[in-house]
Amino acid sequence: MKNTIQIFASFALLAFMWTSCNNSEKNNDNSSNPIEQSQGPDIVELQSDLLGNYHGVQPSYFLKNQFGDDMVINGNKVPVPSIDFKFLLKEHGVVSLQQTNLEDDSRVYYDGTFKIIKETTELILIECSLSDGQSSNPTYSLTIDKSNKSAICTGKNEPEITLEKVK
Repeated sequence: MKNTIQIFASFALLAFMWTSCNNSEKNNDNSSNPIEQSQGPDIVELQSDLLGNYHGVQPSYFLKNQFGDDMVINGNKVPVPSIDFKFLLKEHGVVSLQQTNLEDDSRVYYDGTFKIIKETTELILIECSLSDGQSSNPTYSLTIDKSNKSAICTGKNEPEITLEKVK
């Protein structure tokens, strides 16, 4: 009799634990639960009129060292050629970048994501994290003027670039 009670109690405890785990899994999948939704990541989309192509040219410049001085190798400053930038901002935070070297017409293509960092009534700041699929992983910040759809592009240790939205 004692063994029967222990077996029944063990079975009841096992059934209780199984239903408890099963119920908590269902609660996690329930997207209508407002508490669960508020704890999830906020996905903020860029306004549809701000999506599209942004184009600008970065003039040639001399590479700078960590102190802001011109980098010199073998007595010569290190030039960076003029580069044509074409950003394509797409839905769901997707971004592509085509960079064309204006001296030799070589191109580099980047794909990645962007996220909204800050937004006011006049401006929106987004951060573009890109990769060429190999070893280059640049990050650019675009400050977009909502009224005229122009943007300022800033990169690490690079001059600012003025971009215009291509219609």
